[in-house]
Amino acid sequence: MTTPNQEALVAAAFKNVSYDGAPPRAAPTEVPHEAQAAPEMPPQPAGPDAITLGKLDVNQNIDVSLDLGKLMEGRLLILGASGAGKSWTMRRLLEQSAGRIQQIVIDPEGEFRTLADELGYLYIEGHKLKGAALAEMARRARVNRISMVVDLSDCRREEQMMAVAAICHALVECPQEMWHPALVAVDEAHLFAPWGTQGQESSAVRKASIAAMVDLMSRGRKRGLVGVLATQRLARLSKSVVSEIHNFLIGINTLDLDVKRAAETIGWDMRKAYDRLPTLTPGEFVAAGPAFSFSPVEVRIGDVKSRHIGAAPRLAEVQRVEASEARSMLAIDELEEMSQTNDQESAASPGFKAVRSFIRDDSFPLAARAFEALKGLMPDGTLVKGLAAHLDVAEDDVIAALALLETFGAVEINDEGVRANPKFFWEKSQ
Repeated sequence: MTTPNQEALVAAAFKNVSYDGAPPRAAPTEVPHEAQAAPEMPPQPAGPDAITLGKLDVNQNIDVSLDLGKLMEGRLLILGASGAGKSWTMRRLLEQSAGRIQQIVIDPEGEFRTLADELGYLYIEGHKLKGAALAEMARRARVNRISMVVDLSDCRREEQMMAVAAICHALVECPQEMWHPALVAVDEAHLFAPWGTQGQESSAVRKASIAAMVDLMSRGRKRGLVGVLATQRLARLSKSVVSEIHNFLIGINTLDLDVKRAAETIGWDMRKAYDRLPTLTPGEFVAAGPAFSFSPVEVRIGDVKSRHIGAAPRLAEVQRVEASEARSMLAIDELEEMSQTNDQESAASPGFKAVRSFIRDDSFPLAARAFEALKGLMPDGTLVKGLAAHLDVAEDDVIAALALLETFGAVEINDEGVRANPKFFWEKSQ
């Protein structure tokens, strides 16, 4: 028999027990649909230095930001196959950061003229300026913190490399009082810092261009220079340049070597990289690095204000023209006569066209002076700096003259200096 107190204790013990002896389940907490759909997202930079680059690809309601302060520390490489949206992405970055940092855009394809028009930047036709003038222009732009677009599309490839070398060298070598923050954007960077010896440009020009790009991405950091490069293939860009970069935007890649290098760069396993990178669409990039987040995230780049002209032309109906009319339009008879004249010139003097091109080069007068000076120093040579001082001209002009001489084998250039090529004299005497 139980007492009233014992009955009260038993009732209290079984108060929260269901009929089957199992404790009742807590009522489910209602979770908003938006919270269920949102993926896990690494913390994004949000502060006075942050700009919005685009939206998280799997959820268009989440912004993906880029911190300009961290970008200054780690630079940026935009990588993707042709048509991936590299120029669009660079344009978005430049537009969003305009007015917050000085911008100098090196444009080898003439795609950023509309950006200069939209932002009111100075537009420079690079082919109208030579090495020393380009260097002085870059120095003055940095002193006065002037943003500009340098269009090199009308220059030959070797002239483009010489121009980039002059500009980057001048920016890096500015005195300390000029070390204002400046974003230096270089489209198609593999043209100016190629890996290996591909290309027909002289080795002296190639070395000068690569060295200037390496300086921009390494020494430039402490000088306030923020290098932002775009390239089609990581394998074509100098490793010395890539090693200085900590932030990456990786777009569509289809070649095995590029996918492998990209995966190693952003820390993805190979299976994930081979599954995802080839299937990215134009404008989709994998963002990795401290300027974005510490875990790679996929981002769809936002809209741009200036007109983008980098897209491939659209298909259009071709006008049908009769063969006889087409021959007349192209003046084929005149071209055949021109070809016969060229054949006669070549037969009369095998090296005539080469010599004509040589003497018409802008660097020919200085090349002749440099050659005479080096002849007097045979069999020894001298430093490029010493030769420039002897001729009382700028180093960039001497480099251009030596590059012209090297194409004919008249000089030998190495890391120690330059000298007249004895073999050249021996061959000419035969």
